[in-house]
Parts: sequence; structure tokens; C-alpha cells
Amino acid sequence: MFTLVQKKKQNTQSIEGNILKSQDIFGKYQSDCLKGIAIIMLIAHHCFLGPSRYKGQELIFIIPESVWNYVALFFKICVSLFVFISAYGLTKKMMSLPKDADSQTTHKFIGNMILSRVIRLLGGFIFVFLLVDIFALFYDPGRLAEIYGSVFPLNMEYYILDMLGLAQLLGTPTFLGTYWYYSLALILIVLVPLFYLLLEKVGSLAFLCAVAVLNFTVTFGNINIWHYILCIAVGIAAAYGNTITRMVQFRICGNNVINKILKFLLEFSGILLVMSVREGPLKGVLYPFWDAVIPVMVTAFGCEFLFSLPGLKQVLRFLGVYSANIFLVHNYIRRVWFYDFTYSFKYPLLIVNVLMIISLMLSIGIEFLKKVLHYNEAVGKIVKLVSRGR
Repeated sequence: MFTLVQKKKQNTQSIEGNILKSQDIFGKYQSDCLKGIAIIMLIAHHCFLGPSRYKGQELIFIIPESVWNYVALFFKICVSLFVFISAYGLTKKMMSLPKDADSQTTHKFIGNMILSRVIRLLGGFIFVFLLVDIFALFYDPGRLAEIYGSVFPLNMEYYILDMLGLAQLLGTPTFLGTYWYYSLALILIVLVPLFYLLLEKVGSLAFLCAVAVLNFTVTFGNINIWHYILCIAVGIAAAYGNTITRMVQFRICGNNVINKILKFLLEFSGILLVMSVREGPLKGVLYPFWDAVIPVMVTAFGCEFLFSLPGLKQVLRFLGVYSANIFLVHNYIRRVWFYDFTYSFKYPLLIVNVLMIISLMLSIGIEFLKKVLHYNEAVGKIVKLVSRGR
């Protein structure tokens, strides 16, 4: 009798364990929290990655200036975090495609997914792009001609390419250097389905090795975009293999408290170690490798130790939800139009917080305006219309 009960209990635990393993700990909520971390890194990176960023400003550094510059320079990994999140999410979408789907169904699914993501991505970007240009017409009327020139129709071609996020990819003038990321984001949307199909054919290890060899041996025209190809591949493989969940569920020992302490110390130390290596002599040689590995480490650490903390998780998620607009508007404040105002707060931590708060308020205002204009609904209708047309 006791043996039967014990076996039944073991079977139940086994089933529960399998269910737990099948769940993905890195879901929508956690990805928003990670975006929150990434956008904080982005603000600090742009403000303090080097003395040239605040040239002519008299700042007060309580923490040594060199430490601020070192950490802010490392925070360039915010781009890798955004890339990892996007590749991971798109891969999970691809994984919803039935395994027995025929080629026609697969092609239609991929086509609709790419079009849907591109329309939604550019829909959010173009709205802010046009708002900024309207502001510029009144506040800085000469900037448009300064950037795109005054020769028609060439200036209009440059303007349209910039509005579609293609300026960095094609090497044409851009209204703001920050827009370069949208060229990468567009390539990512197209690459993920193709990479995913390749991964399914050859397996994760062969897939990652092939992309790594490609990333380190082949030079693409735009190095800023090519740099993140391996990071995209790692995001795909991590989603496919449920890597973040496996890392969080991995146990060093049986005792829960000791296990957590050991994992916290090891993972945090690992991130610091990789940071020092990335910013050291191996930065140039293995730069794309570090920027592909670090997002996995930061994501696993965040999911296990940060994204469940009351208060912190709400703040990070709130910032993450508005991160796209913050990304787009903050450099207009810091760099283009209100440079002196941004650095007038003297203390680096205060500067970062003020810039974040102002950018967040603008972002909330942008989303409110979209709601009033039913803009997102219109974008959604365009997506449905395009999908039906296929």
C-alpha cells in the first residue's frame, strides 16, 4: 500500500516537473521588465559613455568620472538586450506554427508575421517621426533642410527612406542618429523566420556555430547591423531550447536558500567578469560574441532575482512598456535641442533620472495622442487588411 502511494506521488511529481519545464519563465511581463532595464542602460550610456558627451558642462561626480564612463560604455549592451528580446519573441511566434504544416501554410504564416511586425514597428516609429518633424518646423525650421538638403526630389527621397527606418541600412541622411536601430529591427524581423527554419533543419549547435563563423569571417557593408547577427541567432536558439527557463530552474544544491545565494553570487560575478573582459583587450576580437552571451546572462539573472521583487518589477515593467517612445525622444532632449538643460542638473544620477522622467512623460503623452486619434486601431486594421490580401 505504502509502495503504491509512493509511486503515485513520484509520478505526480514527475508530471508536475515536466509541466514546469514546458513553461516559459521569460514571458511578456518579464520581457517588459527587461526592456525597462535596457532603457535605463540606454539613457546612462548616451549621457556618459565618454567626456565628449558632456563637453563644456561642469558636472559633479561623487562616483569617479572614469567609473561612470566605464559602466556607461558597457551599457551599450542595451542594444543587445533589445535585439535578444525581439528575436526571442519572434521565435516563440514561429514555434506556434504546427509541426505538420505544409509549405504553403508555412510560407503564408511567415509572410503574414513579417508584414504584421514590420507594419506595427514602422507604425509606432512613423508617428513619433512625424510629431518630431512638426515640432521642428516651428522650433528649429532649418533642421530639415540641413539634414536632407534643399534639392527636390532628392531631399524627399531621403526623407521617405528615413521615415521608413532605412537610412542607416542605405547610408542616406537621417534626422537623428538613434534611428539606426530601426534598420537593424527590420532586418531582424526578416532574418528570424529564415534562421528558425535553418535551426530546425540542422539543430541548435550546428546553427549557432554556422552563424558564429559567418559573423566573424564575413564583413557586411554596415558593421553596426552585422555586429548583432550572432545575438539574433542566440535569441532564436534560447527561445527554441527554453534556455532561460532551464537556467532559472537549474539547481546547484538541494537547499533552496543556499541554492539561491550561490546562484546569485555566481551569476552576478559572471556578469561582472564578462563585463570586464568585454571592456578589456578581448573587446575587439570577440565583441559580437560578448554581446550575444551577455543578454542571456542578464535575462536569466533578472527572471530569477529581479522581476519578482515587489515595487521594482512594477517600475521596470512600466518603463519597458514605454521604452520604444523613450528610445525615440530622449536624444532630441539630450543632444539636439536641450543639451545645456539636460546637463544643468550637474549630478550624473540626477541627470539620468530627469532625462528619463521627461522622456517618459513625453512617451505617455504620445500614447495618449494615439488613443485619441485611434491610431493603433488604424494600424491594426492595416495589418488585418494586408493579411487578408495574402
